[in-house]
Amino acid sequence: YTIAMYLEEHFASSKGWDWQITGSDISTKVLAAAKRAVYAEERVETIPAEWLRKYFQRGVGEWAGHYRVKPSLSGRVGFRQLNLIESYQHEQPFEIVFCRNVMIYFDRPTQAQLVNRLCRFLIPGGYLIVGHSESLTGLDVPLRCIRPSIYQRV
Repeated sequence: YTIAMYLEEHFASSKGWDWQITGSDISTKVLAAAKRAVYAEERVETIPAEWLRKYFQRGVGEWAGHYRVKPSLSGRVGFRQLNLIESYQHEQPFEIVFCRNVMIYFDRPTQAQLVNRLCRFLIPGGYLIVGHSESLTGLDVPLRCIRPSIYQRV
């Protein structure tokens, strides 16, 4: 949702931008929590006050001390269960894929397979963002390094 807030600030739907975010995880528990879009007050303390007012609803009654992402924003964010090492499909290509701190759990051949699979879902010139502790150096993948952890599909 932080990425969605940033996009709405800089690429507002009211100005004709039509962006969507798809989040994925293997855990149905994690996905259910993400779909609820409800956070305890201490989880949103670092969000700028203006964004908190603009993009969240403050809970009342039994939900006091919690915040929910407003439907106008959460409606642009979808979620799906995904096991990255199995075959999967997506309807439209992505401009950016964030795959942060996931590849550290896989061996190098599996990392290469994963990155090549992710590249098939990226538009030409699209970006793959990985975790700072992850490197694609030495992998045979159709990407060029822009900066550490930022790669562009060639």
